[in-house]
Amino acid sequence: MTHLNSYWKTIAICSVIAALSLMAVAALLSSHWPRPLIAFAGSAISVVLIAGALVTAGGLVCLWRDARDVAGKADFFASRANAIPTEGILTRFGLRFLLGAAPRPGDVVQVRTKEEIAATLDADGAHGGLPYMAEMDSYTGKTFRVHRRIDKINDMRHKTGLRRMRNAVTLTDVRCSGADHGGCQAECQILWKDAWLKRLQPKQPGSVTRVVEHSPHERKDVTQNDAGDRTYVCQMTRLWEASEAMSPFDLRQDIRPLLFGNTGVTAYVVAILTRVFNYAQRLRGGAKYPFFPWSKNVGATPSSHIHFTIMDPVVIRSKEEIAPTLVDSRNKGLWFDPEMIRYCRQPAVVRRRVDRIIHESTGRMVVMKTPCLMLENVLATGEFLRLCPQHEYIFWREIWLKRAQAPKIV
Repeated sequence: MTHLNSYWKTIAICSVIAALSLMAVAALLSSHWPRPLIAFAGSAISVVLIAGALVTAGGLVCLWRDARDVAGKADFFASRANAIPTEGILTRFGLRFLLGAAPRPGDVVQVRTKEEIAATLDADGAHGGLPYMAEMDSYTGKTFRVHRRIDKINDMRHKTGLRRMRNAVTLTDVRCSGADHGGCQAECQILWKDAWLKRLQPKQPGSVTRVVEHSPHERKDVTQNDAGDRTYVCQMTRLWEASEAMSPFDLRQDIRPLLFGNTGVTAYVVAILTRVFNYAQRLRGGAKYPFFPWSKNVGATPSSHIHFTIMDPVVIRSKEEIAPTLVDSRNKGLWFDPEMIRYCRQPAVVRRRVDRIIHESTGRMVVMKTPCLMLENVLATGEFLRLCPQHEYIFWREIWLKRAQAPKIV
């Protein structure tokens, strides 16, 4: 395959660079040059050696991940990123105090009462720019497990990239119903300010509340008819106000996911090595991971008339099947992006049909001409957005899916 040849070429080049750098360091140490010159040259060569070794390791990781994709195995990073967090190692050994007082993934917290939360809000009903929404009332007084610490968000309003978010977390299985926002069906994760939560000690009485949603057959979507000129205010439309500018060269954002506990050590190493390799591939003009056979299609994009319904078992089509359905990486306006490639050929279950969502930039309700689907537990991981911790449901066109074949009875 062309992309595998590209991977191997970069691995070979960087392996040779690393080997030559190692030999140069050995020769330098045995030379009789002045010590300051040896130190300077040694530092420069060491940087090249480390870079070559990291790219080589990243290439091998990408080859391994690609082989798993071909074998139809679940994506390694997604399986860990979307898992329900548990108590961290420090907490289990009684060293939770080293992490500070702020809630961390795996911690058990209690949502404060509505009155306590109201005392933290400004005149606009927000705390630090983040609105408190009516849909959050049903969670007050209950206990949940922290899912992720939100250190950054992706700016969807001005398309400026990642922005710094402070003092906020998400809770496991807690999503917006959209009931008080025109029946928006996006099911975004609700963001919670630290001031709205009370962290419970491990031995403190109180059980974790498991959010039990209506089954797909019982879920009743709100179908309000909007005049089309109403502007809604929700957390997703106010992420700009609730965040601050952050330089793309601020490397602290790459360390926080690991320190905060958003990502386990193994998954973190895999993601970072993949990013390093992709950066080298971009410089060299090679194929990046994950590979997708992007094609220069023109004209109208096709659609499907299968009409999947809630609870239907499906299989996400292969890359080769999806590529012909795209024009400029879209199908009828809906992006198919690298985050979605990891789920190709994977089985899933339809969660719901989506035909109305609030636009993050305008606050207006958008009624889709072509409805799309959500799939159970098929979430964005944030891996290719520098481990952005917002794990939202991905929207899928029907043409990107096919019915799962019934198992053969032997």
